[in-house]
Amino acid sequence: MAKDRPATPDDLLKQLKTINRLLAAQLKAQMSQMDVIRLLSDTGLTAREIGEILGTSAATVAVTQLRLRRKKKAKD
Repeated sequence: MAKDRPATPDDLLKQLKTINRLLAAQLKAQMSQMDVIRLLSDTGLTAREIGEILGTSAATVAVTQLRLRRKKKAKD
């Protein structure tokens, strides 16, 4: 992003995606991937969105979400 022009929506989107990835990296350093997926799922993000943030596939996230639902059901 050049300093001599205002930020475009695309510039802002790129910045937000970078911030999301940095925050996710920090969480991954402190938590298991399953716990991070649980946390992000609770915010209403889709498997695809979570996968993009974590740098993994939507399928991996979906399988983890399924396992989390099964664990929760087994506890209830």
